[in-house]
Amino acid sequence: MFKIILTFVLSILLMSCGFKKINTDENKIFIQDISVIGEKRMSYMLKNNIFLISKKEAEKKYKLKIELTRERKGKIKSKTGKITRYNINVALNLTMENIDTQEIISKRFSRNDDYDVAKIHSDTIHNEANIAENIVKKLSDDIINFILQSSQD
Repeated sequence: MFKIILTFVLSILLMSCGFKKINTDENKIFIQDISVIGEKRMSYMLKNNIFLISKKEAEKKYKLKIELTRERKGKIKSKTGKITRYNINVALNLTMENIDTQEIISKRFSRNDDYDVAKIHSDTIHNEANIAENIVKKLSDDIINFILQSSQD
């Protein structure tokens, strides 16, 4: 009985909290073109994630230009001098042009994460690929939120 009352009270409180979903049908934008300069695999994943919010019938139309850089650095070394943990930093510069008004908006995004060196080299490569994929997902979410917020202004 307590769980039912608690669920009911929480749902009433959350209904009036002012939360507004960003990815609604009100935010219709069309991305005509995305040009990405940088690593091919990361560029491909980034473009696919961003194109998911594009709707052809939208009033606001944009062109995007992204310059992507990836940097891998050794972070932790063992007593023998071997690197045991790497850090990957992915940074990108986004230039967003409104096709109708020719207004240009620029923003820089950056994410980084660490991965451990495994005993088997192929596992290390797999760890690096997973971390890079996670970083790209986070960056594409950041970009999508920025585009949607900018298009509302």
